[in-house]
Amino acid sequence: MTLDQSHDHTAAELTHWEWVSQTRWGSYITDIERTFLRHAHELRQPPSHAIEIGPDGGRWSRLLSDLGWNMTCVDVNESSMDLCRKRIPAAKCILTTPDAKRIPCDSGSASLLLCIEVAPVIQSDWFIPESHRVLQHGGLLLGVIWNRLSFRGVFCHMKAALLREDDYYGITYGSWKESLCQRGFRIVREEGLCWFPFSRTSNSRLVPYATRLESFLGLRKLPAVSPWVIFIARKE
Repeated sequence: MTLDQSHDHTAAELTHWEWVSQTRWGSYITDIERTFLRHAHELRQPPSHAIEIGPDGGRWSRLLSDLGWNMTCVDVNESSMDLCRKRIPAAKCILTTPDAKRIPCDSGSASLLLCIEVAPVIQSDWFIPESHRVLQHGGLLLGVIWNRLSFRGVFCHMKAALLREDDYYGITYGSWKESLCQRGFRIVREEGLCWFPFSRTSNSRLVPYATRLESFLGLRKLPAVSPWVIFIARKE
């Protein structure tokens, strides 16, 4: 099986975020995430132990498991863990709590760590040092950051403050990247995305045109000012 293949589930089996990934906007984001996951898999051969934080229904963990990775899935949602156990029987599924400040895995135990679209974790002050702790030397961290230093980030940050909502754009990618590098990581790949103001669940027919324009204008090569940034970092 390759990372370009996906598992078939009936509509009743899909989680909310799996359903979202099938919309036009969701498919665009998923394709980029899959490309980065493929790259991380190719960089860390042979497959060994990988950890995914916030796996939801386990679609990325299941793909990696089928490629030979030993998976540990960590989530605060019990139903997500139950679904991961059902779909990936070989995976170690660990239920944690929202106030936890530690990845529940041994030091130096993982070759690959995923934190894809889990803002409360990746923006926390404990995540970078914990990533450094659990990864082996040369291990890879694959994640997504919401960047306040972008037109979309400024708007959403102000809106969250006014309405007292969750602030997904609470930090800048530049400052977060600096903290990551100071901790002993090196960025090996990064890309900006989500430049156009579609909602996360959008199925607008304009999405394919907007995303092609994003690529044509070279906006993905501007992570420092992109609304979203996806990256791969190596522990040096």
